[in-house]
Amino acid sequence: MTGAVAPDRVPVPTGPAPTRPVPTRPVLTLGPTLAFILVVAGLFTLGGVPLQRLLGDGGLFAAQVVLLLFPSLLFLRCGGFDPVRTLSLRLPTRRQVIGGAILFLGGAQLAWFLAWAQSLVLSVPLDYLQAMATELRADSIGRFLWILFVAALIPAIVEEVIFRGIVLAGFRGSLSMGWAVLGSAVIFGAFHLSPQTAFRFLPTAWLGVLLGGIVAATGSLPLAMLLHGVNNALILAVMSAPIMEERLGSSEQAPPLMLLPFSVALFWWGTRILRRERRSLRAGDGTSTEIS
Repeated sequence: MTGAVAPDRVPVPTGPAPTRPVPTRPVLTLGPTLAFILVVAGLFTLGGVPLQRLLGDGGLFAAQVVLLLFPSLLFLRCGGFDPVRTLSLRLPTRRQVIGGAILFLGGAQLAWFLAWAQSLVLSVPLDYLQAMATELRADSIGRFLWILFVAALIPAIVEEVIFRGIVLAGFRGSLSMGWAVLGSAVIFGAFHLSPQTAFRFLPTAWLGVLLGGIVAATGSLPLAMLLHGVNNALILAVMSAPIMEERLGSSEQAPPLMLLPFSVALFWWGTRILRRERRSLRAGDGTSTEIS
């Protein structure tokens, strides 16, 4: 053969192969969050009472799941928001559980003093409390477990998804962490207002501050769900006790003042444990568990 022509050499690329940019999910901000709050509040206001009147306790369960939880998950899905990041779905460390429980225990006792101080200017709705106690009282173990599921466990999950999950994340997207915790707590307290009384607003908002602060410090919504559920269960156990009917008549009595420094000490101790654990986690892997 004559005049053979050597094929052109194809240059071989060197170095790392080019990578495609990873698409980032949108970050929840204040505007969509406020719109979400209005929608779920409207749904629950218009549909919650009829469902409970029609189905009783089962209506309460249906209202929480169908009118609150399902729209929340649909909102995250349609908005393209990362559920793990938005809802802070990470398990807490052992020290975070201990610190959060101690902080919440002290803070919940402070809510008792807050409710008493409020009673000096706002009358205690005794008829409303007695009606609640009667409705929640159980005459059998099976009935108590059902009420515990419907009125303690499910609300703890659903309300944490909404208020310390979506609302806190949305407020945090536009505000500082402190204002985000306070804003979500105010919305939480307002959600528990009733036509009969506004008495529940202040203590409930304070519990919202406690739970929001714990989620902000630990980055763990499951921890807030646990503490919220235990708090609800204890309230139900007290409300179900026969002696509660007699105690309601003395609801305006001041709590023991010697309990106040103990509550403050527990609150301070739990806060220190959470701060130390956060610093330890930062030093260990260079990251923070605080939600961003």
